[in-house]
Amino acid sequence: MAASPRKVLFLSSSDYGQANVVLATTHAMLHAAPDVEVHIASQSRMEDAVRRIHEPLSPDSPPLKPAHWHLLAGLSHFDAVDREGNTAMTTYDLPPGLLNTCRTLLSFSGLLRPYSPEEFVEIYRDMQRIYDEVKPDVVVVDDLFPVALTWANSAEVNWIVLAPNVIKDFAAVVQPNLAVLWKYPVISSAIPYPIPWHLRPLNVFFNLVFAFGIMTNKGKGRLQDHLHKELGPVKLMELSDLGILTPPPEGIRVLVANSPDIDFHFDSIPEYTTACGPIIRAAAPIATVDPEMAAWLRRGPTIYINLGTHIEYDLERAKEMAYAFREFLDRAAEAGFVGEDKFQILWKMPRLLEEGDGEDQTKFDGRWTEFTDILLNELIEDRARITQWFTAEPKSILESGHVVCSVHHGGSNSFHEALCAGIPQLTLPAWYDCYDFGWRAELLGIGRLANKKTRAYVNRRELAGYLEEVVIGPKVEEFRQKAKAISKRHPEREGRENAAKEILALIKDRKTT
Repeated sequence: MAASPRKVLFLSSSDYGQANVVLATTHAMLHAAPDVEVHIASQSRMEDAVRRIHEPLSPDSPPLKPAHWHLLAGLSHFDAVDREGNTAMTTYDLPPGLLNTCRTLLSFSGLLRPYSPEEFVEIYRDMQRIYDEVKPDVVVVDDLFPVALTWANSAEVNWIVLAPNVIKDFAAVVQPNLAVLWKYPVISSAIPYPIPWHLRPLNVFFNLVFAFGIMTNKGKGRLQDHLHKELGPVKLMELSDLGILTPPPEGIRVLVANSPDIDFHFDSIPEYTTACGPIIRAAAPIATVDPEMAAWLRRGPTIYINLGTHIEYDLERAKEMAYAFREFLDRAAEAGFVGEDKFQILWKMPRLLEEGDGEDQTKFDGRWTEFTDILLNELIEDRARITQWFTAEPKSILESGHVVCSVHHGGSNSFHEALCAGIPQLTLPAWYDCYDFGWRAELLGIGRLANKKTRAYVNRRELAGYLEEVVIGPKVEEFRQKAKAISKRHPEREGRENAAKEILALIKDRKTT
């Protein structure tokens, strides 16, 4: 009888930031090991992407086997966080400062552990059901999914962690001389890197507040008691147990979507952390997926704005950013950027519509004409396109060859997509670790953190100034050359192929039965 196929099971939340590295790695695995069955268990939002992952990206793409989809019980991680009563949702986007950062850090447990005890047990049991059905050789776990971490650690399966995070998140705690306290900016603080001497005491204080908030949270104890009651001797495990506060249990490995040369400096990288390089989803060329958009991009150098999936623009935010682009475009015209050199604006803008605005995201009427009037000439000339969604993936747009600057919120995927495409970037962080990515861009010389003054928001003059510096200023060629040099060191396929290779290496040979 032929041997049963080798199998890999991914357990992931369906949220975009977490799911992207799973989808990217799966795609690479389908190419690298066509004899391996890949199974993905998640919430319904991820189903369509999983079912289409084997589809060819170009006419000459080799045929791939489809991945196997499994619907997992319960809410996605973000949907579980985004509920009334979770203090993490009321503090995560507060502008950093002494009081606000303390409030955010003290409520961080709501992000780490957003499920009720009953929900946790339901999802845990469903994971066991899926595992029993699939019988995988290795399980790959989303680092922010506490149920998956707890189940995999307690079930004593062959497993590994896959994270969209960076080295800092898992390595800082093991650096010598208690460097985790004073050398690396604490999450949500917006403290710059390298940390100036005068801010080191504040960073130490924030770290102590962070640790205090996690260790004294009573919800963890109540959840642990419920797990013991319902499931037996099961030990709760969450992201903070993977290197945020303490190193992970012996034998557990974490694959991160980052490399030492594009992160902060570390004296050593722990053995449990494997830096794969940026893990980015493969995407079809823009000319294939959206020929009309490809033609539009060819008309001129384009500034691409995408603040992620969780930011919705109210009218004031939209106007403030539009005024920044208005000021920049006027300066560019005065500097001689006209004709074929005239800049275009491509802006993903999901709006926060109020009563009276209607429900159609494509219509900018009523009070929203205050926004469109600011960029009216560009809109009339079709040199500004503002929409809720693009057909093409961000990666396809960035790799078109016509984007000269990526303006984003500082998310891991956005940062690494621009980095691998060799495009200078401006970050407008609004929460948590997004500030760190702005400092990384500055450290690498490939961009600027563009809301230092307003933090979590935007100021028109500040943003316009940084746009001028990065896109048309005297150092523009320096930004571009550094961005191109880094992209050559990190081709877009690197991270996903490395992650797939590491996971496949864990699969044990199965004997013929």
